[in-house]
Amino acid sequence: MSWELYLPPENPNRNRRTGRFMKGHTPANKGKTWEEYMPKRSQKRCAKGWKNLYKHRPTVRPDNSGRCRKKTVVVTDDGKFRIFSYLKEAAEWVGGSRENVGRCCRANMSKKVCKHDWRQGQPKGASRVNTDHRYKGYRFYFYDDPAWWDKVRNP
Repeated sequence: MSWELYLPPENPNRNRRTGRFMKGHTPANKGKTWEEYMPKRSQKRCAKGWKNLYKHRPTVRPDNSGRCRKKTVVVTDDGKFRIFSYLKEAAEWVGGSRENVGRCCRANMSKKVCKHDWRQGQPKGASRVNTDHRYKGYRFYFYDDPAWWDKVRNP
């Protein structure tokens, strides 16, 4: 009988370079409740962290996320028009980006008043609506905006 100390080869459960757990590692607290592996004081502190996550979660969504598709109209200089079912389709047709087509549509909205668009001979503060913004040589409008009706040639 030998009295030598035997140490089995270490089974690494962490990556030696990064310190991350290896693929397939099962955490020690998997399937357990807080009471089974955490004292009451730690549970209160963890609950505070979850409360802060709920409290400071963003409540407004980004401007372009989850929006319904809007019909878009493109009007050429000779008065012809084409209707697209959504902005991306119009952008692919013109060979540009969806964001710029949408920006052009918003700039051409008939209800929008441009404060900086002042005409000479008008009193100060007078403004007019410019509905002739272009992107790649074409004017884009939202379908439900009546501003494009005046731009279309009548046969």
